[in-house]
Amino acid sequence: METKVDKDLCYKLQYLARLLIVELNEKMKPYSVTQGQLPVLCCLGEQGGQTQTELCEKIQVEQPTMANTLRRMERDGLITRTACDQDKRQARIYLTEQTRPSVAALQEKRDEVIARMTSGMSAKEQETLHQLIDNAIRALKNPDTSPEEK
Repeated sequence: METKVDKDLCYKLQYLARLLIVELNEKMKPYSVTQGQLPVLCCLGEQGGQTQTELCEKIQVEQPTMANTLRRMERDGLITRTACDQDKRQARIYLTEQTRPSVAALQEKRDEVIARMTSGMSAKEQETLHQLIDNAIRALKNPDTSPEEK
């Protein structure tokens, strides 16, 4: 029997996000990493020596959230911080030598979860899903944009 909740897009998106987080956390567990830390590791794997502000912009999280994430990651030996040469108030963040080899494996695990999630979709449907999510994000980030302007 279908309920009102079954038709509620907000509920479905929350449920999908919870399922995705649980699955990602399970895959990351052997590496002692959480899904919240994965974007930081991926960004630093692509380009080390980023500041906290740069990571916030790339990953699209607030400063306090990033500060807590980085503090835990540093405590757990996943990253190191080095004072910037130009501005001693800022620190550049790098992967530790022990963490660097794990990043590719973690990205593979992430990709496995996404492949499983989209396994019933054609390539075109996956592309459409990306576009729809991007549109929804833009709409919420720019509340002044009317639907007619899109």
